[in-house]
Amino acid sequence: MESIDTKDVLGRRTSRRALLRFAGAATATLGLGSLLAACGGDDDDDSESSDPTATTGGSAAQPTTAPGATQAPQATAAGAAPTAAGDSDAKAGGTLTLGFNVQQLLQLDPARISIGRVAGHLLPNIFSALVQFDETLSVVPDLAESWDISDDGLNYSFKLREGLKFHNGDTLTSKDFVYTFNRTKDETLASPHANKLANITAAEAPDDLTFNLTFSAPFTPFLATTCSRGPGRALTPVPQRAVEEIGDEEFLLKPVGCGPFRLLPETMDSQSGFEMEAWDEWYGGRPLLDKIIVKFIPEPASQANAVAAGDIDFMNEIAPQNFAQLDGNDDVIVDQIPGTNWIAVQFNTTKPPFDNQDARMAIAKGIDREKFIERARFGLADVAVGAIAPAFPWATQTEADIPDNPQAYDPDAAKALAESSGLTGIKPKILASASDDRNQQEIRNQLLEIGVELELELVEAAIYNQRWQSGDYEMDVEGSVVDADPDDNVYNFFYPDGPWNTGKWNREEVGTLLDETRATTDQEKRAENFRKIMDIAREESPFVFLYHAFDLPTYRSHVKGFKKIPEMRYLESLWLDK
Repeated sequence: MESIDTKDVLGRRTSRRALLRFAGAATATLGLGSLLAACGGDDDDDSESSDPTATTGGSAAQPTTAPGATQAPQATAAGAAPTAAGDSDAKAGGTLTLGFNVQQLLQLDPARISIGRVAGHLLPNIFSALVQFDETLSVVPDLAESWDISDDGLNYSFKLREGLKFHNGDTLTSKDFVYTFNRTKDETLASPHANKLANITAAEAPDDLTFNLTFSAPFTPFLATTCSRGPGRALTPVPQRAVEEIGDEEFLLKPVGCGPFRLLPETMDSQSGFEMEAWDEWYGGRPLLDKIIVKFIPEPASQANAVAAGDIDFMNEIAPQNFAQLDGNDDVIVDQIPGTNWIAVQFNTTKPPFDNQDARMAIAKGIDREKFIERARFGLADVAVGAIAPAFPWATQTEADIPDNPQAYDPDAAKALAESSGLTGIKPKILASASDDRNQQEIRNQLLEIGVELELELVEAAIYNQRWQSGDYEMDVEGSVVDADPDDNVYNFFYPDGPWNTGKWNREEVGTLLDETRATTDQEKRAENFRKIMDIAREESPFVFLYHAFDLPTYRSHVKGFKKIPEMRYLESLWLDK
């Protein structure tokens, strides 16, 4: 076993071999790679948002990535929390009003969050985790100041910082990680993230600052997908005493965390918002802001108007239809950041008419993606040919990579398939949120050209989420956001009986490939397996791949210190220049 001490990784004492081993064995194969935040100026299971196509993150210039490059994640010096403390102009104090694009908040308990934007935009401010991300999506220390990984990838040992505290004043130790591990795996909790712990045979706390894990098989993206601040919900630590005192039901929306801001439970209203205050005992130091007031704003027009009028300081992200309005406002900044997401039409493959592969393929061939992005997404997205975003260049694919894409736009073939499969004689139903059905409307309009008339089922966001999770739909628009590795993008949706495989497309071959992909540390082998999975998915079309959305956080010009981490919102660095 070779120690990965984050203080040494940046120091002169670090050997090139140790750094390469860290990059390779620990996280380089995670594919967290070359994501360059584009300055300027939908989704993981994010059906809770005002745009249910998000069902987990300026100028009009497209965001940039380094084509084909993969940057190995690197560790920073222990204690280097991403705050604005080094900014000589930073001012302490003040209250930030944060708009959040959700109609109703369903979960804040890390182990049970199924909404990507909640995991990426709210959770990281209430909870810290073993590791976190920097602006290139590289893994850096958080609660763990260092970690060791055995050469065979079967043993992890994390060294925690001293003096960690939960918001209720309890000391946070390695025993809390053992408790969290057991709680997440408990079948009665029904955590959708428990599968990320399946290969762990032992979770131990030999002392208060050491947390050890033993695996039956390697899990290459483990640090990013399971241990991280935001996406790593399976091991985000929760305090046993608080959970037992208030119970799982109350903890669902009023959790006790250990992050830079403390949720004020008396302010929680699942329909309108809540408040957070700066946590003086956070290991990274007290945040510069005194308080954050979170306001739920589900309607896209209302979001844009609230930012423009100065009623809110920060909108977690704006809808693309409001980009032009706000981008021309000198008092507003709209960032464009490369997204880690994918969005697609999802079918319930067990229900007619979409138990018929020809019917699914008719829809796939009947949608012009370029036109769809211009009309429904206002050009603020890239065409998707699979479920792996350009943010992961070592594994993603573009249209040029797949000249014989079976899902490519072909209206004549689409019309013939629609007629032969009986789609033209019925009105297939597509589920949509009443607050924003722009995607579904554009799909409906395009399919009319091949003789298919869709019926829109408009429902409230909470009902949408319940129906999607229970598989109560024929078609919907779904996808994944706030992803740290392609495993996040693919596993839960494509694995047989995966927690978000609500369309029940179950292929044993896909499950085998995903298991192999988690176990290998060979990045090219992982990429090859992901491509094979996408080949199968394009051919059988349980999903019609549409686009990868740009991440569009938006804020007033007096908001300073924002860290542009793709589809994440780490707000401890913010300060107000007013």
